[in-house]
Amino acid sequence: MKTERITGDQRTAGKRQYQQAERLARDADRNGAPLPVTLLEQAAASGYPPALYALANWHLHGKGVKRDYKRAVGLLKKAAAKKHPAAEYDLAVCHELGKGGLAKDPRAALIWYRRAANHGDRDAITEVARCYYHGIGTHKNLPKALQWYKKAAERGDAEAQYTLGRAYEFGEGVEANLEKATRWYGKAAAQGNRRAGRAVADLKADLDQQE
Repeated sequence: MKTERITGDQRTAGKRQYQQAERLARDADRNGAPLPVTLLEQAAASGYPPALYALANWHLHGKGVKRDYKRAVGLLKKAAAKKHPAAEYDLAVCHELGKGGLAKDPRAALIWYRRAANHGDRDAITEVARCYYHGIGTHKNLPKALQWYKKAAERGDAEAQYTLGRAYEFGEGVEANLEKATRWYGKAAAQGNRRAGRAVADLKADLDQQE
């Protein structure tokens, strides 16, 4: 039996259906109207990745449909296979935590975090760094972790900026450099990271005492 192939016209129609479903869903949230489940299912059936991902989330959270983790994971896999970054990220979380009928598999989690990161998901970049930092699904590798943390920090991730600040303050995987530590702490603090704010204050107090 041959697998039915999705044509370009079907994908285009799926995109239109998805956009319409999103508009109707926003209206439903405001007005309490029924959610356009059938329309979103039709869009997902076309293979359009954002539709597959949206329907996965509806099943994951029981939005308009019965909560069904296995169905959600199946849809995430289809969207992830089409290189949808958010689906790759969520699939990584499912592997790490053992959700949706998946066994806990840290190695698979790292693979999907890395794919999501390479396809532009900023949160996934931080998760890849965390995996290397703590040895999740791989051997602990501080220099590699800091390379990924730096990528995330440069994209504005406050937690990554804070972690990078700590690395430079205490020489974890890099040569200690209080100037760089203060700079990264400052960036994180500017985004409301309280730990970074306290770290900047402590470093400045230490420097004042040394003068």
